[in-house]
Formats: sequence, C-alpha cells, structure tokens
Amino acid sequence: MPESNHLHCCFLGLGSNLNNPIKQLNIAIHHIENLPRTQFLHSASWFQSKAWGVTEQNDFVNTVIKIRTTLTPLALLKAIKTIEYRLMQRQINKKWHARKIDIDILLYGQQNIRRSQLLIPHPLITDRSFVWKPLLQLNPILPISLKQKLRYDLKSRKIAPDLKLIKNLTHSNSHKKMR
Repeated sequence: MPESNHLHCCFLGLGSNLNNPIKQLNIAIHHIENLPRTQFLHSASWFQSKAWGVTEQNDFVNTVIKIRTTLTPLALLKAIKTIEYRLMQRQINKKWHARKIDIDILLYGQQNIRRSQLLIPHPLITDRSFVWKPLLQLNPILPISLKQKLRYDLKSRKIAPDLKLIKNLTHSNSHKKMR
C-alpha cells in the first residue's frame, strides 16, 4: 500500500444502522486498528441520530475516531473501502441507505484534497451534527473554513440537535504500536 514519509493525523467518521450498530462500529474500529502503518488513537463519544438523506430507516449510531497513519490519502481511502465493502459487506451504489458500516475520511492532516473520488475536508462535516459534534471532541481546532461554515450553520439553525448520547468519549489507545 502506498505510504508517505510523514505521519498524518486523520479523523474518520463512522456510522451504522444495521445488525447491532454498536457491534458493527466496534468491528470496523478493529479492522482500522489492523490497517498497515496506522495507529488508532481515540474514539469520540457515540451518538444515536436520525437517518440523514433517506430518512425512512433505522436510527444510526455514529462516532469519529482519530488515527495516525503514513498511508497516503488515496491508500487510506482504498483501505477503508475494503473494510466497508469486502470485510463488512456494504451494498454497492446505495447512497444514504441502511448499512452495516459507513466510513468517511473527514480530515487528513491539514490537507485540502479535491479529486473526483476524494474530497478533504469532507464537504458535509458542518451539515451533520452527528459528525461535527464528535469531531470537535477530538479536534477542537478545525480548519478556519470549517469553523466559519459551522458558525454560520449554527446561527441559521440549519443543524438540528437530534443526537442521543450512547457512549462517552473513550480514552487513548495510543499505547498500541503502529502496524
């Protein structure tokens, strides 16, 4: 898998609403912990939220995790898609529908990436309270463009406070060595 010479701090958004979502998130985190050249650091609090996009489905359980990796952004994306589709049998081409797991790269260091297959920072961070609230727990220093948009969205009440706390912020797992 392609890697860079630098260690990058990344934030991943995880969500599930099928087959015991809490169990599915734990399985996904286990797979992420086992990625090459990647170290799991923290998990934010876990929240239950209404489905977003296609709303006639079960509630989701969502969290954000912090990792360090030397994988390039595209190599990390490929590894995440392998977890979603091959290891956890996510349905192909079912955007915003029920799923065992959804994993998004929210932030990759301080990088801004604009490619057809990858946009970083993730363009919907500020639209989704189930993303920005746990992200702020782990990373209170957001890029300025996200801070400005989040401030605007909160003022315009675009974001609904529809979150139910499931599990509090967990402690660091940074004692685990990078694989």
